[in-house]
Formats: sequence, structure tokens, C-alpha cells
Amino acid sequence: MNSRPKDPKTARNKNVLVIGGSGSGKTRFWLKPNLMQMHSSYVVTDPKGTILVECGKMLQRGAPKLGKDGKPMKDKHGKVIYEPYRIKVLNTINFKKSMHYNPFAYIHSEKDILKLVTTLIANTKGEGKAGDDFWVKAETLLYCALIGYIHYEAPVEEQNFSTLIEFINAMEVREDDEEFKNPVDLMFDALEAEKPNHFAVRQYKKYKLAAGVVCSKRLLNQAVGKSLRTHNLKPKKGA
Repeated sequence: MNSRPKDPKTARNKNVLVIGGSGSGKTRFWLKPNLMQMHSSYVVTDPKGTILVECGKMLQRGAPKLGKDGKPMKDKHGKVIYEPYRIKVLNTINFKKSMHYNPFAYIHSEKDILKLVTTLIANTKGEGKAGDDFWVKAETLLYCALIGYIHYEAPVEEQNFSTLIEFINAMEVREDDEEFKNPVDLMFDALEAEKPNHFAVRQYKKYKLAAGVVCSKRLLNQAVGKSLRTHNLKPKKGA
């Protein structure tokens, strides 16, 4: 069966490309009239931050709920019933006015953990040239171990970047005592005793094998710096 309309004029997609200079009316005469129809869901880019202010109340109230006869439905008091929109805002400039995103909620496999770690490192490397491949690999192992532990072992409410930062802050390194174990080392030792083939344990053992005391200290400084940048905070010099 062919579901395409018989009339070729209506068989095309409804995509529209609007091009116009500043002040030509792209928002006023095209975007807003389309939003005011309120016939479906919308995804709107708002670089000036004015569309939400000017159209938010309208969408929050919503369009009249229509009955089978196509007419607006009314409640027992004779007032029109509206179907409000659920508005979600992603503000990359002012995080206080934005909804938040927790990537830990979308981890379902070891592959997802590696994807998150790769994205985290790529987007928090700061300015300048890329680091030495050895350091990047060691850092990847560290993050995979910590995030793997959080995903598989931590309660749902603790599966977030705040817990990751707490882990990193607890990873004390003593240059004069190679046998010293910080709380995170002990935590992984306990997990290894219970689940020796655990994904997080395997990654942490590889990280410890690759990282000596000095190496660990440098990696931890990098990790702290990246974690701070993830939360839009300024790391200390050298991090």
C-alpha cells in the first residue's frame, strides 16, 4: 500500500527555510504565528531569550481542549478547558534558569560509560594542545573505574557528578609512602574481594598498574580540574 497523497502538490515534506536579515520579521511574522496555533509540540531556539518571555504564558495556558464536534470543551461552570504545554528550558548561559541533565541516568552498559568518559575528557581538556596519549589513556581508565563504580554500586540518588567529585577529592596520594591506601583504594579493595571480575575493579587495577605515585598525583590534579570545569567552576592554577 502507498500512503503518499495522490496529489503531488501535497506529497512533499513541509520543511520551511526562512532567511532574513535582522529586523526582517522572522520571529514576529513567522515563528510567533506558528506557535500561536498550538497544534503540536515545538522545539524553539531562542538566542535572544525573548521568545520564552513573550510566548511562555500563552503556551503555559495552552490551547482550548476540543470535543468530538471540534468545539472547545467547557467545565461545569461554563469555562473553557485548556490543555497547557509542559515547557522545558535549556539555558547554556544562566544555569540557574535552566533544566539540568544527568548523563548518569542514560548509562545502560559498559560501552555507555566509555562514551561518557570520552565526551567528558574531550570537552574539559581546556586550552592548548592535546595531552600525551599515555596520560589520556590513564585518565580514561580512572574515570571508567570511578563512573563504573557509581553506576553499578551507588544508590540512584548518588549517581551524579557530585559523587564523582567526592571520589576524586578522597583520592589522596602520598609520595613518601607507596603502600598508603586512600578511602577510594579501600573501597575498590572491598569490591574486588566480593566481585573480582567487576568492570570498575578491572579498570581501577589497570589504572593503578599504569600510574605510579607521581603519575597518580598528576592525573588527580587533571581530574579535579576537569570536574570543576564540568560544573563551570574555575580550577586552581595547574589543574
